[in-house]
Amino acid sequence: FEGAFNRGELVRENERLRQELERQQSDAAAGEDAQRQLQELEEALGVKESRPDDEFVVADVIAQDPSGLKRALAIDRGRKDGLDEGMVVLSKSGSLVGTIFRVYEDFAWLRLVTDPNSAVNAVVLSEGDGEGSGPRGIAAGDLRGSLSLEMLPAGASVAEGDLVTTSGLGGNYPRALLVGSVKSVQQKPQALFKTATVDPAADLSALDTVLVMTSFLPARLAGP
Repeated sequence: FEGAFNRGELVRENERLRQELERQQSDAAAGEDAQRQLQELEEALGVKESRPDDEFVVADVIAQDPSGLKRALAIDRGRKDGLDEGMVVLSKSGSLVGTIFRVYEDFAWLRLVTDPNSAVNAVVLSEGDGEGSGPRGIAAGDLRGSLSLEMLPAGASVAEGDLVTTSGLGGNYPRALLVGSVKSVQQKPQALFKTATVDPAADLSALDTVLVMTSFLPARLAGP
């Protein structure tokens, strides 16, 4: 299933997806591939319904960065499909994957959140905090392909299992996209800041289909 999701076609597209789900569910001979497609349909439908005001282009992953120096993937959608540099990419379940950094006519490259050149303004959702009111930091990748939440205030309450979402600060990402969960917290004595290791919510090692959010333009592309 491919193409763009927009507000005007939401009801019709939802109905089409539901019909496809029913068709596949009734197929007694469905194999592993059909089951995988069924799961993708269910997940994409859930993302659409949770973000009805956003538009998406569905893309398949077709390659990884051959040099191994970047945490990057190629997808089979490009400029002709409305993609532009800086657009945000989500997993089929709606969690943050990365951003588009290079666009060609019929394909594009996306940078994963675990890439060393990736930095995302993020907020920790600790128990008892109001939405978006928790400790803020920068979710950054590194050369090992890990994800850390840096520049957290030393006195901030951050614990294993806390969720990490985009804060929306800076205008390069919409707010409230799930980034991952806190795995551990590190703090040196007398340090002004501490760091948390984050498990990405998306399984970045097994991506086959992604959603490019075409309705959101980062601040540098949106203009004045």
